[in-house]
Amino acid sequence: MKLLIALLLNALLLAGLAVWLRAEYRRAAPGLRRWLLLALALRLAAGLLPHGPDSRYMSFWGEALTAQFWARPGAGWALWQGHQLHAGAQVLDMYQWSNTLFIIKILGLLNFASLGSAALNACYLSFFSFVGCWVLVRTLARLFPAPPVGAGVVAFLLWPSVVWWGSGVTKEALLLGSGAALTALVLSKLHDGLLGDWRARLGGWLLLGLLMWLHVRLRYFFALPLLGCLLALASSTLATRRGWLPAGWRWQLLALAAGLAGAGLLVVAVGGEPVSQAFVISQLWQNYLHGLVTSVGRPHLAYSTLLPTLGSMAEHFPVAAFQALVRPWLGESAAPLYVVAGLENLLLLGLLLRAAWRVACGLPGRLPAGLVLALLLYCLVLAGLIGLSTPNLGTLHRYRALMLPWLLWLSLQGGKEEMTREMKSK
Repeated sequence: MKLLIALLLNALLLAGLAVWLRAEYRRAAPGLRRWLLLALALRLAAGLLPHGPDSRYMSFWGEALTAQFWARPGAGWALWQGHQLHAGAQVLDMYQWSNTLFIIKILGLLNFASLGSAALNACYLSFFSFVGCWVLVRTLARLFPAPPVGAGVVAFLLWPSVVWWGSGVTKEALLLGSGAALTALVLSKLHDGLLGDWRARLGGWLLLGLLMWLHVRLRYFFALPLLGCLLALASSTLATRRGWLPAGWRWQLLALAAGLAGAGLLVVAVGGEPVSQAFVISQLWQNYLHGLVTSVGRPHLAYSTLLPTLGSMAEHFPVAAFQALVRPWLGESAAPLYVVAGLENLLLLGLLLRAAWRVACGLPGRLPAGLVLALLLYCLVLAGLIGLSTPNLGTLHRYRALMLPWLLWLSLQGGKEEMTREMKSK
């Protein structure tokens, strides 16, 4: 019975994969098509490599959850709604809204198709991450043809740390995929309008709601800044089109800041204690202390004057955001992973400096100002939160993979016209 279910599910998945690949190849621009299979193979190959103890931990309890289901199929609904798991004499009792427990439940479902194979589960999650990133890259290339197609390919499909952490049995694979797909859908609705018949529009809104729920459920500290910036972008874009907001980046920035603040107040009013100021500060502080304990003897972030208060967090926010982008430094440690991360950070810093220089020379690119400002606000907020709460440089490198593609895309977005002007100016 188990084998029959697994064969049927995998046959459906393979058929769906073939249909999707054929459709995406036709939809993609000619310069993008050649990257489809190569980028997919790279993501799947990265997913098959070991991703650390967290992956093994979640896989172990995912198998335990599936085994509990097969032992008592009639109690399956209660099992998946509960928060206590058993594996022999071991008991896992977690907070009901824990994102780790949520991933374990997803793995428990995937085990029906994989029969408990960690490699197959890694392929499933890697493919989901790739689908979200690919759809976003294709959408960006269609909506904004001025930037080179390669910018999106490099940022979301080829950059080493994005590929590594966006694959395999990791929370980041699901976060990256859902966030990319969500952003692609929002941008499509903003620029294409409500196209299609009512069934297509209804399906789009249902998918949007599902992606929002999934993204928040996976890690709401990371999801809320993205949702807030997308909501602020949508508001400022619609206000500009109706003539309520003057053109110009200063007005766009003001509208985005106001929209982000309004979204934050709405979230606090609706969400209550889990998103209150006291709770957020306490979580940042506890994560910071835990990161210090687990980083003894290794390079890590440390703020000697940081206190668990709003004022102190705000004071350290700029430094924390900067450190989240550049640490570890090259040469900070001789360990191979630190060396690789240091080289990547050196290249990233070079690209960001080049982008800043181009802006100073009057070559900012041809993306809408509102979109650029919204993405920069999102990256700034997320970088500050990561830098404040994550002293461990390995964990910081992993978390940063969720905002890094946007910084890379923005830094690489100068089109051919801007490049020609730049050469002439020399």
